[in-house]
Amino acid sequence: MPFANINGIEMHYNDEGEGTPVVLVTGFSGDTTFFKQLIPELTPDHRVVTFDNRGAGLTRYPGEGIEPQDFVDDVLALMDELGIGRAHMLGWSMGGHIAQEFAYQHPDRLISLTLVSAYPYRPARSSYFMNGIVDCALRGGGAEYISMMTNAFCFTEGFFSGLEAKGRTLRSLTDLDPRGLKDQMGALDRFDTREKVAGITVPTLSIHGLSDIMVEPVLGDYISDRIPGCRVLRIPDTGHIVRPSLYSAEFIDFISSFE
Repeated sequence: MPFANINGIEMHYNDEGEGTPVVLVTGFSGDTTFFKQLIPELTPDHRVVTFDNRGAGLTRYPGEGIEPQDFVDDVLALMDELGIGRAHMLGWSMGGHIAQEFAYQHPDRLISLTLVSAYPYRPARSSYFMNGIVDCALRGGGAEYISMMTNAFCFTEGFFSGLEAKGRTLRSLTDLDPRGLKDQMGALDRFDTREKVAGITVPTLSIHGLSDIMVEPVLGDYISDRIPGCRVLRIPDTGHIVRPSLYSAEFIDFISSFE
Protein backbone atom coordinates (compact mmCIF):
# COMPACT_ATOMS: atom_id res chain seq x y z
CA MET A 1 0.00 0.00 0.00
CA PRO A 2 1.79 3.16 -1.15
CA PHE A 3 1.78 6.35 0.91
CA ALA A 4 2.90 9.83 -0.10
CA ASN A 5 4.42 12.12 2.52
CA ILE A 6 2.89 15.45 1.52
CA ASN A 7 1.66 18.55 3.34
CA GLY A 8 2.42 17.03 6.75
CA ILE A 9 0.27 13.94 6.17
CA GLU A 10 0.79 10.40 4.92
CA MET A 11 -1.66 10.06 2.06
CA HIS A 12 -2.71 6.58 1.02
CA TYR A 13 -3.17 6.30 -2.73
CA ASN A 14 -3.52 3.84 -5.58
CA ASP A 15 -1.81 4.32 -8.95
CA GLU A 16 -2.37 1.89 -11.80
CA GLY A 17 -2.48 1.71 -15.58
CA GLU A 18 -0.59 3.67 -18.21
CA GLY A 19 -1.50 6.52 -20.49
CA THR A 20 -3.12 9.90 -19.94
CA PRO A 21 -3.62 10.42 -16.18
CA VAL A 22 -7.10 10.39 -14.64
CA VAL A 23 -7.42 11.53 -11.01
CA LEU A 24 -10.55 10.29 -9.21
CA VAL A 25 -11.57 12.24 -6.09
CA THR A 26 -13.99 10.53 -3.72
CA GLY A 27 -16.43 12.11 -1.30
CA PHE A 28 -17.32 12.09 2.40
CA SER A 29 -15.98 8.97 4.16
CA GLY A 30 -14.82 7.47 0.84
CA ASP A 31 -11.54 5.69 0.18
CA THR A 32 -9.64 4.22 -2.79
CA THR A 33 -12.19 1.40 -3.17
CA PHE A 34 -15.05 3.75 -4.03
CA PHE A 35 -14.21 3.77 -7.75
CA LYS A 36 -13.35 0.06 -7.97
CA GLN A 37 -15.92 -0.54 -10.73
CA LEU A 38 -14.75 2.41 -12.83
CA ILE A 39 -11.00 1.84 -12.66
CA PRO A 40 -10.89 -1.33 -14.83
CA GLU A 41 -12.75 0.52 -17.59
CA LEU A 42 -10.12 3.25 -17.61
CA THR A 43 -6.81 1.44 -17.11
CA PRO A 44 -6.50 -0.05 -20.61
CA ASP A 45 -5.73 3.46 -21.90
CA HIS A 46 -5.19 5.62 -18.83
CA ARG A 47 -3.12 5.97 -15.69
CA VAL A 48 -5.66 6.12 -12.85
CA VAL A 49 -4.91 7.64 -9.46
CA THR A 50 -7.23 7.37 -6.45
CA PHE A 51 -6.54 8.31 -2.84
CA ASP A 52 -8.01 8.61 0.64
CA ASN A 53 -8.75 12.22 1.57
CA ARG A 54 -7.50 13.26 4.98
CA GLY A 55 -10.05 12.17 7.58
CA ALA A 56 -10.94 8.88 5.87
CA GLY A 57 -9.44 5.57 4.81
CA LEU A 58 -5.80 4.85 5.58
CA THR A 59 -4.50 8.39 5.17
CA ARG A 60 -2.80 9.58 8.36
CA TYR A 61 -3.12 13.26 9.27
CA PRO A 62 -2.65 15.33 12.45
CA GLY A 63 -6.33 15.19 13.38
CA GLU A 64 -6.60 18.83 14.35
CA GLY A 65 -9.38 19.83 11.97
CA ILE A 66 -9.44 20.16 8.19
CA GLU A 67 -9.66 23.33 6.15
CA PRO A 68 -11.42 23.14 2.76
CA GLN A 69 -8.21 24.32 1.11
CA ASP A 70 -6.32 21.37 2.64
CA PHE A 71 -8.16 18.98 0.35
CA VAL A 72 -7.26 20.99 -2.76
CA ASP A 73 -3.62 21.39 -1.71
CA ASP A 74 -3.36 17.65 -1.04
CA VAL A 75 -4.50 16.78 -4.58
CA LEU A 76 -1.98 19.21 -6.06
CA ALA A 77 0.84 17.88 -3.88
CA LEU A 78 0.00 14.25 -4.74
CA MET A 79 0.03 15.04 -8.47
CA ASP A 80 3.42 16.72 -8.04
CA GLU A 81 4.71 13.76 -6.03
CA LEU A 82 3.62 11.35 -8.76
CA GLY A 83 4.98 13.48 -11.57
CA ILE A 84 1.58 14.24 -13.07
CA GLY A 85 1.60 17.53 -14.92
CA ARG A 86 -1.94 17.55 -16.35
CA ALA A 87 -4.79 15.12 -15.84
CA HIS A 88 -8.46 14.50 -16.33
CA MET A 89 -10.21 14.87 -12.96
CA LEU A 90 -13.48 13.33 -11.80
CA GLY A 91 -14.92 14.17 -8.40
CA TRP A 92 -17.95 12.67 -6.70
CA SER A 93 -20.01 14.62 -4.11
CA MET A 94 -17.51 16.26 -1.73
CA GLY A 95 -14.86 15.19 -4.23
CA GLY A 96 -16.78 17.17 -6.83
CA HIS A 97 -16.44 20.24 -4.68
CA ILE A 98 -12.73 19.64 -4.24
CA ALA A 99 -12.47 19.22 -8.02
CA GLN A 100 -14.34 22.50 -8.63
CA GLU A 101 -11.93 24.37 -6.39
CA PHE A 102 -8.97 22.64 -8.02
CA ALA A 103 -10.19 23.56 -11.52
CA TYR A 104 -10.76 27.17 -10.46
CA GLN A 105 -7.35 27.49 -8.80
CA HIS A 106 -5.21 25.30 -11.08
CA PRO A 107 -6.79 25.19 -14.56
CA ASP A 108 -3.38 24.62 -16.12
CA ARG A 109 -3.15 21.24 -14.37
CA LEU A 110 -6.39 19.82 -15.83
CA ILE A 111 -7.31 18.50 -19.25
CA SER A 112 -10.97 18.08 -18.31
CA LEU A 113 -13.26 18.14 -15.29
CA THR A 114 -16.12 15.76 -14.52
CA LEU A 115 -18.46 16.45 -11.60
CA VAL A 116 -20.70 13.66 -10.28
CA SER A 117 -23.45 14.48 -7.75
CA ALA A 118 -21.73 17.81 -7.14
CA TYR A 119 -22.96 20.94 -5.39
CA PRO A 120 -21.85 24.61 -5.08
CA TYR A 121 -22.53 24.69 -1.31
CA ARG A 122 -23.54 22.03 1.21
CA PRO A 123 -27.31 21.47 1.48
CA ALA A 124 -28.62 22.42 4.92
CA ARG A 125 -30.72 19.26 5.41
CA SER A 126 -27.84 16.96 4.51
CA SER A 127 -25.48 18.84 6.82
CA TYR A 128 -28.01 18.63 9.66
CA PHE A 129 -28.39 14.88 9.40
CA MET A 130 -24.76 14.00 8.59
CA ASN A 131 -23.36 16.04 11.46
CA GLY A 132 -25.98 14.41 13.68
CA ILE A 133 -25.00 10.83 12.86
CA VAL A 134 -21.28 11.60 13.21
CA ASP A 135 -21.91 13.24 16.60
CA CYS A 136 -23.89 10.15 17.62
CA ALA A 137 -20.90 7.94 16.79
CA LEU A 138 -18.56 10.25 18.70
CA ARG A 139 -20.78 9.78 21.75
CA GLY A 140 -20.46 6.01 21.57
CA GLY A 141 -22.80 4.88 18.82
CA GLY A 142 -21.54 2.25 16.41
CA ALA A 143 -19.57 3.69 13.47
CA GLU A 144 -21.47 1.39 11.10
CA TYR A 145 -24.56 3.57 11.62
CA ILE A 146 -22.76 6.44 9.88
CA SER A 147 -22.55 4.21 6.84
CA MET A 148 -26.12 2.95 7.22
CA MET A 149 -27.70 6.39 7.51
CA THR A 150 -25.57 7.83 4.70
CA ASN A 151 -26.62 4.93 2.47
CA ALA A 152 -30.26 5.74 3.22
CA PHE A 153 -29.76 9.19 1.69
CA CYS A 154 -27.53 8.02 -1.17
CA PHE A 155 -29.66 5.26 -2.75
CA THR A 156 -33.23 5.26 -4.04
CA GLU A 157 -36.31 3.43 -2.78
CA GLY A 158 -36.11 1.25 -5.89
CA PHE A 159 -32.58 0.23 -4.99
CA PHE A 160 -33.54 -0.85 -1.48
CA SER A 161 -36.76 -2.59 -2.52
CA GLY A 162 -34.77 -4.43 -5.18
CA LEU A 163 -32.39 -5.71 -2.51
CA GLU A 164 -35.32 -6.78 -0.33
CA ALA A 165 -36.82 -8.74 -3.22
CA LYS A 166 -33.55 -10.65 -3.50
CA GLY A 167 -33.37 -11.27 0.25
CA ARG A 168 -30.32 -9.05 0.57
CA THR A 169 -29.33 -6.03 2.65
CA LEU A 170 -26.78 -3.32 1.93
CA ARG A 171 -23.48 -3.78 3.74
CA SER A 172 -22.53 -1.05 6.22
CA LEU A 173 -18.90 -0.07 6.76
CA THR A 174 -17.66 -0.73 10.29
CA ASP A 175 -14.15 0.77 10.19
CA LEU A 176 -15.02 4.46 9.80
CA ASP A 177 -13.29 7.01 12.05
CA PRO A 178 -15.91 9.39 13.49
CA ARG A 179 -13.26 11.96 14.50
CA GLY A 180 -11.86 12.10 10.99
CA LEU A 181 -15.33 12.33 9.50
CA LYS A 182 -16.27 15.15 11.88
CA ASP A 183 -13.23 17.02 10.54
CA GLN A 184 -14.37 16.27 6.99
CA MET A 185 -17.83 17.62 7.81
CA GLY A 186 -16.29 20.78 9.25
CA ALA A 187 -14.58 21.42 5.93
CA LEU A 188 -17.59 20.31 3.87
CA ASP A 189 -19.83 22.78 5.71
CA ARG A 190 -17.54 25.66 4.68
CA PHE A 191 -17.30 24.81 0.97
CA ASP A 192 -18.91 27.41 -1.29
CA THR A 193 -18.17 27.90 -4.99
CA ARG A 194 -21.18 30.01 -5.91
CA GLU A 195 -18.95 32.96 -6.75
CA LYS A 196 -16.41 30.79 -8.58
CA VAL A 197 -18.15 28.30 -10.86
CA ALA A 198 -18.60 30.81 -13.67
CA GLY A 199 -14.82 31.24 -13.63
CA ILE A 200 -14.11 27.57 -14.34
CA THR A 201 -12.64 27.39 -17.84
CA VAL A 202 -11.72 23.70 -17.96
CA PRO A 203 -13.97 21.60 -20.27
CA THR A 204 -16.58 20.14 -17.91
CA LEU A 205 -19.08 17.28 -17.79
CA SER A 206 -21.81 17.41 -15.12
CA ILE A 207 -23.44 14.11 -14.06
CA HIS A 208 -26.35 13.89 -11.62
CA GLY A 209 -29.04 11.41 -10.63
CA LEU A 210 -32.53 12.85 -10.93
CA SER A 211 -33.65 11.07 -7.72
CA ASP A 212 -30.79 12.43 -5.59
CA ILE A 213 -32.12 13.57 -2.20
CA MET A 214 -28.70 14.11 -0.60
CA VAL A 215 -27.83 16.77 -3.18
CA GLU A 216 -30.89 17.68 -5.21
CA PRO A 217 -30.42 17.90 -9.00
CA VAL A 218 -31.09 21.63 -8.96
CA LEU A 219 -27.69 22.09 -7.29
CA GLY A 220 -25.99 20.19 -10.08
CA ASP A 221 -27.87 22.40 -12.53
CA TYR A 222 -26.66 25.50 -10.69
CA ILE A 223 -23.12 24.45 -11.57
CA SER A 224 -23.70 23.26 -15.13
CA ASP A 225 -25.73 26.39 -16.00
CA ARG A 226 -22.78 28.61 -15.07
CA ILE A 227 -19.76 26.78 -16.46
CA PRO A 228 -19.39 27.84 -20.09
CA GLY A 229 -20.03 24.96 -22.50
CA CYS A 230 -20.66 22.44 -19.72
CA ARG A 231 -21.82 19.05 -21.00
CA VAL A 232 -24.71 17.55 -19.00
CA LEU A 233 -25.80 14.00 -18.20
CA ARG A 234 -28.89 13.56 -16.01
CA ILE A 235 -29.84 9.99 -15.07
CA PRO A 236 -33.43 9.02 -14.13
CA ASP A 237 -34.24 6.87 -11.07
CA THR A 238 -30.74 7.35 -9.67
CA GLY A 239 -29.72 8.75 -6.31
CA HIS A 240 -26.57 10.33 -4.92
CA ILE A 241 -24.32 7.34 -5.53
CA VAL A 242 -24.30 6.85 -9.29
CA ARG A 243 -23.16 3.44 -10.51
CA PRO A 244 -20.22 3.85 -12.94
CA SER A 245 -22.02 1.63 -15.46
CA LEU A 246 -24.57 4.45 -15.86
CA TYR A 247 -22.01 7.05 -16.91
CA SER A 248 -18.70 5.37 -17.82
CA ALA A 249 -19.36 5.30 -21.58
CA GLU A 250 -20.18 9.01 -21.70
CA PHE A 251 -17.28 9.84 -19.37
CA ILE A 252 -14.76 7.91 -21.46
CA ASP A 253 -16.13 9.46 -24.64
CA PHE A 254 -15.83 12.90 -23.03
CA ILE A 255 -12.21 12.57 -21.91
CA SER A 256 -11.17 10.80 -25.11
CA SER A 257 -12.25 13.84 -27.12
CA PHE A 258 -9.33 15.76 -25.60
CA GLU A 259 -6.65 13.13 -26.25
